[in-house]
Order: sequence, then structure tokens, then C-alpha cells
Amino acid sequence: MEVTRLVGECEKGACATLYRVEETGDLLVQGYDVADAGTLVGIEIPAGESVVRIPAEIIERYAREHLTR
Repeated sequence: MEVTRLVGECEKGACATLYRVEETGDLLVQGYDVADAGTLVGIEIPAGESVVRIPAEIIERYAREHLTR
């Protein structure tokens, strides 16, 4: 599976990042674990899925740089 880095919280290294799977166009999100049960109240999380937190700036920057042309 070929994965392309789209935008991240930092330029290099291990930080919150948005990736695209080239074969499918799906997005992968690397973020911070949400371990606080109170934060997850009302969110149904099926087996095999997880919830991560990313700074809104990552999505906003991606939209500015790639979707507003």
C-alpha cells in the first residue's frame, strides 16, 4: 500500500498527520489517543476502529493548500 503524506502538525517526525492511500484515495489520520472516557460518551466505536484527536489546523491547512484552487 502506497501512502502519501498530505499535511502534518510538524514538517518531519512523529506528530499528528494526514495521509492519503494512493490506491483507494482513502485518508489515514495519525493523531493523539483519546483515552478519557468522558470525551467518548455518545460516540459508538465499533470493533476494529478507534478515535484519535488531531488539531483542527491540520484539516484547515490541507483545505487551504489543496482544495481552494
